[in-house]
Amino acid sequence: MDRAQFFEVYYTPYENRLQPVTLFHPEYYRSLAVRLYNFDGQAVTPQESIVISYEERMSQEDKPFKLITDAQTFPTYEEATAYISSQESTNYRIVNHNPFISPVPLEALKHYRLIYSSTSGVEQQDVGLVPEVKIFEYIGD
Repeated sequence: MDRAQFFEVYYTPYENRLQPVTLFHPEYYRSLAVRLYNFDGQAVTPQESIVISYEERMSQEDKPFKLITDAQTFPTYEEATAYISSQESTNYRIVNHNPFISPVPLEALKHYRLIYSSTSGVEQQDVGLVPEVKIFEYIGD
C-alpha cells in the first residue's frame, strides 16, 4: 500500500518559508487499526471537517511537493464533501493534522471489544492520555 493514501506531507507558507505539515486523509481514519486503537471501535461524529486546496509544485532540487493554497473548515462532513464536489479542480482533500480527531464519520465496529488498556500512555493534544497498549477481542457475529 502507498502511504500517500493515508497521509502526506504538505507545505504551508510560514514566516517567509515553507513549513512542512503531516496531514491525515479520510482513508487513514477509516482503517481498522486506527478505528480500534484511536477510537476504541466507537462511532465517531466529527465536530468539523477541514478541506485544503493545494498546488503541485517543484522544489529547487526538482522534487515535487504539495503547497497548501487554502484551508476551509466546515461544520459537517457532508458540507465538506459537497464543497469538494462543486470544485472543478481535483486538488482538494479532507484532512486533519491530529491522528486522534477524525474529520469523517465512522460507524461503530460491532464485532470487537476492548479487553485490555494499559495504564501508562502518551498525552495527545486535544485528546488526553492515550494508552500505549490496547488489546481487542473479535467477538464474531
